[in-house]
Amino acid sequence: MPDEPLARLPDEIVLTRDEAAIVLFGLDALEQAELRAEEVSKVTRAVHLLTTKLWPDLGDLLDGDET
Repeated sequence: MPDEPLARLPDEIVLTRDEAAIVLFGLDALEQAELRAEEVSKVTRAVHLLTTKLWPDLGDLLDGDET
């Protein structure tokens, strides 16, 4: 594996509400798919991250569901 990253990501990314919905619905679809445990864990972490960024008041509800 090379030391250099494939791409450099910006420090911040801004999404419109419609773009955020696309990402969340895509992650929701992945949660419904048959995935290996490692993949499920990655999707779950992504869902939790986005949800807590978009709806901070829901963070406590997600904390009990972490993998």
